[in-house]
Amino acid sequence: MTLDQDMSEKQLLQVAKRLGKEWKQVAIYLDLNSRELDDIQAAEKDVTMQKLKMLVEWKSRRRAGEATAYHLLKSLEELDDLPNEVHQTLKGMEKTIDNRAAK
Repeated sequence: MTLDQDMSEKQLLQVAKRLGKEWKQVAIYLDLNSRELDDIQAAEKDVTMQKLKMLVEWKSRRRAGEATAYHLLKSLEELDDLPNEVHQTLKGMEKTIDNRAAK
């Protein structure tokens, strides 16, 4: 596994589950617009799945190697409302990748 490996949908789901009511602010920081958020909400009734779809959309817009835990965390570092749990999850994913790459 390399340091620039993109996040899997399973990893994105882990992040989605930890996002709270601030997930729409997260979407704005990830360059999704209001219409895209409305479309996601209309297409999916389950809030966790809405959050996942938002993160998958972010990933789809990134080049290979630029949809990593590091890149997601970097995109959100100016967001004051990011839950500590989300921050720790992404940091943990980075650490896991670092450890695997070192072996």
